[in-house]
Amino acid sequence: MKTYIRWVGAAVVAAVATGLVGAAHAQVNPRDVPLASQPQQRFDGGQDIQPIFEGWTRRDDGGYLFHFGYLNRNYREQPSVPVGPDNFFSPGDEDRGQPTHFYPRTQRYQFTVPMPADTGPNPEDGIIWSVTAHGSEQRAYGWLQPEWEIDENTITSNSRTGFGRPVEQLFANRPPEVEVSASAERVGVGDALTLTAVIRDDELPSELPPRPPRTRLPTLIPPDGMPRVPDNIRWYEKPRPPRNGLSLHWIVFRGPADGDFEPDGFQRSVEEQELEREVDGVLTAPTSSDNPATHIDGDGWTAATFETTVTFDSPGTYTLRAWASDAMFLTPGDLTVTVR
Repeated sequence: MKTYIRWVGAAVVAAVATGLVGAAHAQVNPRDVPLASQPQQRFDGGQDIQPIFEGWTRRDDGGYLFHFGYLNRNYREQPSVPVGPDNFFSPGDEDRGQPTHFYPRTQRYQFTVPMPADTGPNPEDGIIWSVTAHGSEQRAYGWLQPEWEIDENTITSNSRTGFGRPVEQLFANRPPEVEVSASAERVGVGDALTLTAVIRDDELPSELPPRPPRTRLPTLIPPDGMPRVPDNIRWYEKPRPPRNGLSLHWIVFRGPADGDFEPDGFQRSVEEQELEREVDGVLTAPTSSDNPATHIDGDGWTAATFETTVTFDSPGTYTLRAWASDAMFLTPGDLTVTVR
C-alpha cells in the first residue's frame, strides 16, 4: 500500500508538471489524488466503523477486563448493525455485550469484556471484534500486550473527564452506582416513555471552583442560532459530563435507530457557575447559563434522581444505556424496551 501511494503521488506530480509546461495545460481531478495526499475530508455517511481495543485492566478475582470503543467515520449517519455476521466477536461467543447502534465519530470506552485469569499473553489468546458497515469489514484485536495495561488515570485522561483534579483524588474516588427503570416495558411508536435513573456516590471528587469563561474575538463568535464550525454544517457533538456534581446521559446502545430523548445530553444536578471577565471593557457572558440543574431528588453530590422521556420513530427491541457521572467516572446502567 505504501508503494502504491508513493507511485500514484509521483504520477500526479509528473502530470501536474507536464500540464504546467505543456500546451494542453492538463489539470488533475482532486478525486484522482489518493486520500493520503488530500486534506482531511468529512463525510455525512457512507463510511465504515472501526472497532477500537482501548486496553486491559486487572480484576480483583485475578481475571481481566478488555475495554473497547469505536470510531464511526461518519459525521452524521448512525448505522445500526445487529449482532451477527456483521457485528461479532471471535473466537467463542459472538455476543460480548458490544453496541449495535453507532453514534458518529470516536466513542471511547463503550463496554468491557471479562476475560478469565488463565488468559494467555499472546495475540492468539485474545479476542477479535469485527464490524462490517457499507461493505467494509474492520477489526479490533485485543490481547494482553503488557504496554496496553491501563488504569483509571488513563481512562479519565483519554475521556477528558478528569478536569484537572489531582491523581491522588482520582484513585481514592469510587465510581457512582446507578439504578434505572422505565414506566413500561412496551411502548408504541411515537408514544413517550419515562425513564428514571437514581445515582448514588461517595463524596468524591471534590468541587471545582468557578472558572472564567472562554474569551474570543467578537468576529469569531457565531450569531445566535448558527453552528460554531466555519463551514456552517451542524456536525455531531458528543455530550460531555459537567465538571461538578452528579449527571446523567441516555443513549441507544442497541436498537434499529436512535431515540428522541428529552432533555437531551447530560442532565446535571449542579448548575455550573462561571466568573465574570471583562475583555476590552466588555463583560463576557457565561457559557453555561442555559444548563440549570434538572434532578428531581437528592443533594446533587452523593445522590440524585433524574427523569427523562424518550420517543421512537422505528419499532424494534432497544437497549437503552444511562451513563451516570460523578464528574470523574462514568458508570453504565442498561434497560430493554420493546417498541411496537
